[in-house]
Amino acid sequence: MSDKKFKYKSAFDIIGPIMVGPSSSHTAGAVRIGNMARELYKHTPQKLIVTFFGSFAETYKGHGTAVAIVAGVLGFETHDERIPNAIEIAEKQGVKIEFLVSTKETEHANTVNLELIDEQEKLNLTAISIGGGSIQLTEINHHSTLQGNGLVFTTDQESALPCVENALESPEFVEVQQLNKETVFFVETVSDISQKLVAKIREIPGITAVLPTTG
Repeated sequence: MSDKKFKYKSAFDIIGPIMVGPSSSHTAGAVRIGNMARELYKHTPQKLIVTFFGSFAETYKGHGTAVAIVAGVLGFETHDERIPNAIEIAEKQGVKIEFLVSTKETEHANTVNLELIDEQEKLNLTAISIGGGSIQLTEINHHSTLQGNGLVFTTDQESALPCVENALESPEFVEVQQLNKETVFFVETVSDISQKLVAKIREIPGITAVLPTTG
Protein backbone atom coordinates (compact mmCIF):
# COMPACT_ATOMS: atom_id res chain seq x y z
CA MET A 1 0.00 0.00 0.00
CA SER A 2 1.37 3.44 -0.87
CA ASP A 3 0.83 6.79 0.78
CA LYS A 4 -1.73 7.56 -1.94
CA LYS A 5 -4.35 6.31 0.50
CA PHE A 6 -3.43 9.08 2.91
CA LYS A 7 -5.04 12.09 1.24
CA TYR A 8 -5.33 15.79 1.93
CA LYS A 9 -8.96 16.81 1.62
CA SER A 10 -8.94 20.62 1.60
CA ALA A 11 -6.82 23.75 1.76
CA PHE A 12 -7.32 23.65 5.54
CA ASP A 13 -5.39 20.38 5.60
CA ILE A 14 -2.36 22.17 4.13
CA ILE A 15 -2.61 25.36 6.21
CA GLY A 16 -3.42 23.47 9.39
CA PRO A 17 -5.46 24.42 12.44
CA ILE A 18 -4.78 26.97 15.16
CA MET A 19 -2.66 24.99 17.59
CA VAL A 20 -0.25 24.98 20.49
CA GLY A 21 3.05 23.36 19.50
CA PRO A 22 5.77 23.31 16.84
CA SER A 23 4.26 21.04 14.18
CA SER A 24 0.80 20.42 12.77
CA SER A 25 1.60 16.75 12.14
CA HIS A 26 3.31 16.09 15.45
CA THR A 27 1.14 18.27 17.68
CA ALA A 28 -2.24 19.17 16.17
CA GLY A 29 -2.62 15.80 14.49
CA ALA A 30 -1.60 14.03 17.69
CA VAL A 31 -4.16 15.99 19.74
CA ARG A 32 -6.87 15.02 17.26
CA ILE A 33 -5.89 11.35 17.47
CA GLY A 34 -6.23 11.59 21.24
CA ASN A 35 -9.59 13.35 20.77
CA MET A 36 -10.76 10.44 18.60
CA ALA A 37 -9.91 7.96 21.34
CA ARG A 38 -11.64 10.16 23.92
CA GLU A 39 -14.84 10.39 21.88
CA LEU A 40 -15.07 6.61 21.62
CA TYR A 41 -14.02 5.86 25.20
CA LYS A 42 -16.01 8.80 26.63
CA HIS A 43 -14.00 9.21 29.83
CA THR A 44 -10.45 9.44 31.11
CA PRO A 45 -8.85 5.98 31.37
CA GLN A 46 -7.05 4.63 34.40
CA LYS A 47 -4.09 3.71 32.20
CA LEU A 48 -2.85 4.98 28.85
CA ILE A 49 -0.21 3.16 26.80
CA VAL A 50 1.09 5.06 23.76
CA THR A 51 3.35 3.36 21.22
CA PHE A 52 5.10 5.53 18.63
CA PHE A 53 6.32 4.30 15.24
CA GLY A 54 8.51 5.79 12.50
CA SER A 55 9.12 9.53 12.71
CA PHE A 56 6.93 9.78 15.79
CA ALA A 57 9.23 7.31 17.59
CA GLU A 58 12.25 9.48 16.83
CA THR A 59 10.83 12.89 17.69
CA TYR A 60 7.86 12.43 20.04
CA LYS A 61 9.62 14.11 22.97
CA GLY A 62 11.14 17.11 21.21
CA HIS A 63 8.12 17.83 19.01
CA GLY A 64 5.57 17.60 21.79
CA THR A 65 3.76 14.58 20.36
CA ALA A 66 3.59 12.80 23.71
CA VAL A 67 1.93 15.68 25.55
CA ALA A 68 -0.35 16.26 22.54
CA ILE A 69 -1.65 12.68 22.58
CA VAL A 70 -2.34 12.88 26.32
CA ALA A 71 -4.03 16.26 25.89
CA GLY A 72 -6.34 14.80 23.27
CA VAL A 73 -7.25 11.85 25.49
CA LEU A 74 -8.10 14.35 28.24
CA GLY A 75 -10.44 16.11 25.80
CA PHE A 76 -8.32 19.23 25.17
CA GLU A 77 -8.65 20.91 21.75
CA THR A 78 -5.67 21.81 19.53
CA HIS A 79 -5.58 25.44 20.73
CA ASP A 80 -5.83 24.65 24.46
CA GLU A 81 -3.13 26.41 26.48
CA ARG A 82 -3.03 23.45 28.90
CA ILE A 83 -1.48 21.14 26.29
CA PRO A 84 2.15 21.59 27.48
CA ASN A 85 1.08 20.45 30.97
CA ALA A 86 -1.19 17.61 29.84
CA ILE A 87 0.95 14.78 31.21
CA GLU A 88 1.16 16.39 34.65
CA ILE A 89 -2.59 17.08 34.61
CA ALA A 90 -3.38 13.48 33.65
CA GLU A 91 -1.12 12.05 36.34
CA LYS A 92 -2.79 14.27 38.95
CA GLN A 93 -6.09 12.72 37.82
CA GLY A 94 -4.63 9.28 38.55
CA VAL A 95 -3.84 8.22 34.98
CA LYS A 96 -0.87 5.88 34.65
CA ILE A 97 0.92 6.72 31.40
CA GLU A 98 3.44 4.60 29.52
CA PHE A 99 5.24 5.73 26.37
CA LEU A 100 6.80 3.07 24.14
CA VAL A 101 8.65 3.17 20.83
CA SER A 102 8.59 0.46 18.19
CA THR A 103 10.99 -0.28 15.35
CA LYS A 104 8.26 -2.14 13.46
CA GLU A 105 7.87 -0.80 9.93
CA THR A 106 4.60 1.00 9.20
CA GLU A 107 3.10 2.32 5.99
CA HIS A 108 3.22 5.90 7.25
CA ALA A 109 5.96 7.60 9.27
CA ASN A 110 3.66 9.35 11.75
CA THR A 111 1.91 6.31 13.23
CA VAL A 112 0.79 5.85 16.82
CA ASN A 113 -1.10 3.18 18.75
CA LEU A 114 -3.18 4.04 21.82
CA GLU A 115 -4.45 1.68 24.49
CA LEU A 116 -6.97 3.14 26.93
CA ILE A 117 -7.44 0.75 29.82
CA ASP A 118 -9.71 0.43 32.84
CA GLU A 119 -10.37 -2.57 35.06
CA GLN A 120 -13.15 -3.96 32.86
CA GLU A 121 -12.69 -2.37 29.45
CA LYS A 122 -10.07 -1.48 26.90
CA LEU A 123 -9.88 0.49 23.67
CA ASN A 124 -7.07 -0.12 21.20
CA LEU A 125 -6.70 2.10 18.15
CA THR A 126 -4.00 2.97 15.65
CA ALA A 127 -3.95 6.19 13.66
CA ILE A 128 -1.65 8.32 11.54
CA SER A 129 -1.09 12.05 11.26
CA ILE A 130 -1.00 12.80 7.53
CA GLY A 131 -0.09 16.50 7.72
CA GLY A 132 -1.74 19.84 8.31
CA GLY A 133 -3.49 18.50 11.39
CA SER A 134 -5.34 15.84 9.38
CA ILE A 135 -5.49 12.29 10.70
CA GLN A 136 -6.58 8.85 9.57
CA LEU A 137 -7.78 5.99 11.74
CA THR A 138 -6.16 2.78 10.46
CA GLU A 139 -7.19 0.20 13.07
CA ILE A 140 -9.64 -0.13 15.92
CA ASN A 141 -9.46 -3.17 18.16
CA HIS A 142 -7.02 -4.59 15.56
CA HIS A 143 -9.66 -4.31 12.80
CA SER A 144 -8.45 -2.42 9.73
CA THR A 145 -10.43 0.70 8.82
CA LEU A 146 -8.46 1.58 5.68
CA GLN A 147 -11.00 0.26 3.16
CA GLY A 148 -12.29 3.25 1.20
CA ASN A 149 -14.56 5.75 2.93
CA GLY A 150 -15.51 4.86 6.45
CA LEU A 151 -17.19 5.80 9.69
CA VAL A 152 -16.78 4.50 13.20
CA PHE A 153 -19.81 4.97 15.42
CA THR A 154 -21.04 3.78 18.78
CA THR A 155 -24.59 3.03 19.82
CA ASP A 156 -26.42 1.75 22.86
CA GLN A 157 -29.58 0.91 20.91
CA GLU A 158 -29.80 -1.75 18.20
CA SER A 159 -32.81 0.10 16.79
CA ALA A 160 -30.44 2.85 15.59
CA LEU A 161 -28.83 0.61 12.97
CA PRO A 162 -31.62 0.75 10.34
CA CYS A 163 -31.59 4.55 10.64
CA VAL A 164 -27.84 4.65 10.01
CA GLU A 165 -28.29 2.29 7.07
CA ASN A 166 -30.92 4.61 5.58
CA ALA A 167 -28.58 7.58 5.93
CA LEU A 168 -25.72 5.87 4.09
CA GLU A 169 -25.37 4.43 0.59
CA SER A 170 -24.86 0.64 0.55
CA PRO A 171 -23.19 0.45 3.96
CA GLU A 172 -21.38 -2.63 5.24
CA PHE A 173 -21.53 -2.84 9.03
CA VAL A 174 -18.76 -4.56 10.98
CA GLU A 175 -19.20 -4.97 14.73
CA VAL A 176 -15.79 -4.15 16.17
CA GLN A 177 -16.22 -4.53 19.92
CA GLN A 178 -18.30 -3.89 23.02
CA LEU A 179 -17.19 -0.81 24.93
CA ASN A 180 -18.87 0.24 28.15
CA LYS A 181 -22.54 -0.60 27.45
CA GLU A 182 -22.24 0.34 23.79
CA THR A 183 -21.30 -1.39 20.56
CA VAL A 184 -18.59 0.02 18.30
CA PHE A 185 -19.23 -0.38 14.57
CA PHE A 186 -17.11 0.32 11.52
CA VAL A 187 -19.01 1.15 8.34
CA GLU A 188 -17.53 1.21 4.86
CA THR A 189 -19.45 3.49 2.50
CA VAL A 190 -19.56 4.01 -1.24
CA SER A 191 -19.93 7.79 -1.20
CA ASP A 192 -17.76 10.44 0.42
CA ILE A 193 -18.62 11.32 4.00
CA SER A 194 -19.56 14.97 4.45
CA GLN A 195 -19.84 16.89 7.70
CA LYS A 196 -23.55 17.27 6.94
CA LEU A 197 -23.91 13.48 6.79
CA VAL A 198 -21.97 13.04 10.04
CA ALA A 199 -24.23 15.59 11.73
CA LYS A 200 -27.32 13.78 10.42
CA ILE A 201 -26.14 10.45 11.87
CA ARG A 202 -25.29 12.08 15.20
CA GLU A 203 -28.94 13.13 15.50
CA ILE A 204 -30.20 9.53 15.31
CA PRO A 205 -31.50 8.39 18.73
CA GLY A 206 -29.12 5.90 20.29
CA ILE A 207 -26.02 7.08 18.41
CA THR A 208 -23.44 8.18 20.97
CA ALA A 209 -20.40 8.95 18.78
CA VAL A 210 -19.67 9.31 15.06
CA LEU A 211 -16.15 9.56 13.65
CA PRO A 212 -15.09 9.66 10.00
CA THR A 213 -11.97 7.52 9.66
CA THR A 214 -10.24 10.36 7.80
CA GLY A 215 -10.45 14.03 8.67
